Amino acid sequence: MPKLSIVTPSYNQGRFIEETILSVLAQGYENLEYIVIDGGSTDNTLEVIRRYEGRLTFWLSEGDGGQSDAINKGFRRATGDIVTWLNSDDVYLPHALRRAVRYFDDPEVALVHGKCILFGEGIREEVRGAGGRDLEVLYLTRVPFPQPSSFFRRRVLLEQGYLDESFHTMMDYDLLVRVALNYELKRVEDTFSRYRLHEGCKTLSSPVGHARAAARVFSKLLRSFGSTHRLISHMRELGLYVEGEDNYRVTKSYDEGTLRRAFLYFLESQAHYYYGGLDLEKTRLLTGFVRRYDADFYRSLNLGRLFRRSTLLNRGVIKSLRRFTR
Repeated sequence: MPKLSIVTPSYNQGRFIEETILSVLAQGYENLEYIVIDGGSTDNTLEVIRRYEGRLTFWLSEGDGGQSDAINKGFRRATGDIVTWLNSDDVYLPHALRRAVRYFDDPEVALVHGKCILFGEGIREEVRGAGGRDLEVLYLTRVPFPQPSSFFRRRVLLEQGYLDESFHTMMDYDLLVRVALNYELKRVEDTFSRYRLHEGCKTLSSPVGHARAAARVFSKLLRSFGSTHRLISHMRELGLYVEGEDNYRVTKSYDEGTLRRAFLYFLESQAHYYYGGLDLEKTRLLTGFVRRYDADFYRSLNLGRLFRRSTLLNRGVIKSLRRFTR
């Protein structure tokens, strides 16, 4: 079996981290390197880690610069052929690692992603994963798969660099773009993990912050091609473009139609983020632009529903609906 390195970053997740650690150790994967990097927790996290330190490859607890910094500390110690990170509130399903690594028998595959089960207190459990439609385009616009159910070759980090530590969210999107532009990815039907939703998780917090970080990645993506001047102009018009001189390395070929479609999918995701953050004016701006720019795309993604909600409802009503439908 190939050597597999898993990094768990943690900070004050004492109520969840034991379940995370046990889900990794229970895999029974012989060639496993398990690294836990704690950011100086002040709850019972260290007590839990010490309980299992004899079965960990390495662990430390010290102040850091955030999640990306913590994950990179683990990645720099990792020696596995395949690597990933599992946050300290998520868990693996039984035999997930054995099932995941078999897909790396194809030497061309650099990243494998499967499905997860969303769960949490008061949350209806459901299986989530990436669909097959336009997946190669979606890789450029968001992370369309659950991060805990993804694994990639360590050579990606050695060739493309580690996580960008200036990102405190969307660091996985930035890494995915680097992978998608230069390597082969494989979607599989296996369900590898359980993804916990709770009040403290990034998925549910600060959606507008997620939108702005994603806009920074997509702006850099557009700068990486010579045929995207018009799309950059539209991004500026919408107040989404993040100025810069940096760009991504690109070894794959993308035509103008693919990049235009990626732009539309990006606007769709931005609209949902801003709606999630109750910025209804921005939601109307984005959905209205898509309707004028490509009416067929607008209808196919049912963006009319989002436009109507942001037009007809106010923040209080939307908050009430969310409490009712959770």
